[in-house]
Amino acid sequence: MGLFDKVFKSAPSGDEKFTQQESFAAVALAVAGADGSVSTQEWNSIVTYIRRLRIYDNFSGPAFDKLFDKLFSKLKKEGPGALVDAAKDGLGDDLKMTAFACAVDIALADGVLEDDEKDIINQLAEALAVDEKTAISIIEVMIIKNKC
Repeated sequence: MGLFDKVFKSAPSGDEKFTQQESFAAVALAVAGADGSVSTQEWNSIVTYIRRLRIYDNFSGPAFDKLFDKLFSKLKKEGPGALVDAAKDGLGDDLKMTAFACAVDIALADGVLEDDEKDIINQLAEALAVDEKTAISIIEVMIIKNKC
């Protein structure tokens, strides 16, 4: 890191703790934005997943807007890997597999699996401690689900 980077660097993002809701949405957005853009199909998949989860029952429209403004800002400034890093500790063990499955489903939603999406899925599996056998099973099921 250069001198100017140190002077102009904002508060360290690694210290930021995400809530469970922010963490789940961050995982979904990280995979959707891994290839540099979030397609309509990917966005619709994120919204569909979030609407089904009880952890978002008390979220209003403005609360969702605020949540995604924060996450999109982090994605734009620091990239999808930073979202994964910030999210990994905010998810309880009961939601890690769900978040991983959601991420794989979103990556496959637009019918194209880019190398960047594959990389973030691998990073997610490691960050969320999803063992290889389980990760492969989830990926296979999501491929079948998204063939139509």
